[in-house]
Amino acid sequence: MTAFGATMRAGLVLVAPAVLLACARAPAGAAMPVPPPSEPAVAVVVEAEPALAPEPQPAEAVSESSRLLAEVEAMEVSARWAWAVATLPELAEHREAGDEEERWAEFRRLVGARTRLWVRARGDRCFAVRGGWEDDGFFGRAREVATVAGTRKTVRYEGVDITERGIITTGPHGEAFERDARGRWQPDGEFGLGSFATLADGPAFEVKAGAAYFGAAAYTLKIVCSEASVREEQCVDGQPRRCSRCSRLTAYPQGPNMAMAGSMGSFVRGGDSVDCSAPCPPDVLGAQLAALELAVKGRTFIEAELPEAGVYTEARACRGDRRMR
Repeated sequence: MTAFGATMRAGLVLVAPAVLLACARAPAGAAMPVPPPSEPAVAVVVEAEPALAPEPQPAEAVSESSRLLAEVEAMEVSARWAWAVATLPELAEHREAGDEEERWAEFRRLVGARTRLWVRARGDRCFAVRGGWEDDGFFGRAREVATVAGTRKTVRYEGVDITERGIITTGPHGEAFERDARGRWQPDGEFGLGSFATLADGPAFEVKAGAAYFGAAAYTLKIVCSEASVREEQCVDGQPRRCSRCSRLTAYPQGPNMAMAGSMGSFVRGGDSVDCSAPCPPDVLGAQLAALELAVKGRTFIEAELPEAGVYTEARACRGDRRMR
């Protein structure tokens, strides 16, 4: 750098006077004084220091819970559920709600062109429904009773609507008839009440040969640590420490009229001193909690054993269904 700077200074000293002489023009017959050369400017080159590489930071320890959560999150939905059932077998006891549109299509195929069905609400008797398909469901009459007084006949009945949303009864409704001169009954008006009763507040969730079930209660699941234990130990340096872990995971249903039980815990005080430089024993179940919560998130389950109502294609099947008692 020193040699280069000296050369540059020499070049500036030699070149500057030459430039001044070349650019100065004297008038005719006169001598033009040449000013003394000024000190040449010295160029100072400052070399920038190279940027230092950032010091490597120690990698953060990834907890077992975070590692497992990331692993389960990367799974396909079906594989995620399979992992959850294998990890917490009691999940297999819960029946997931199926595709409502698919169940309704199965119900329509079951009924077909029939004009008579039998309906039974839980804990009640079977009753026949006479009707047929309209745009959005099967609509019919039930419990029809006709009375005749002279030339007037009155027919009372209940309306029954079986749709994708469930099953309701309406009424009572009625029709009046008058006998004409030839002895035939001619319509003479209708009447009815605007009341209704809900037999099944929910769609069909199961369709099998000869029967369909409506209105199972829906719920979701929440995974909680239902039992936990805490152990207090005395370290060899005289300081106490506590190690906690989950000893049981439970899937609690959450829905209308469903109460979730509380958690249990135990506390144990150790006797001998321990080396607290070693970590507490791993909390295996506690590490699974977040991943299991992810697996049940967005899933809806049903109480399949407690349908609100059933629809049957034969009276004998309706009367003999122990599931609806």
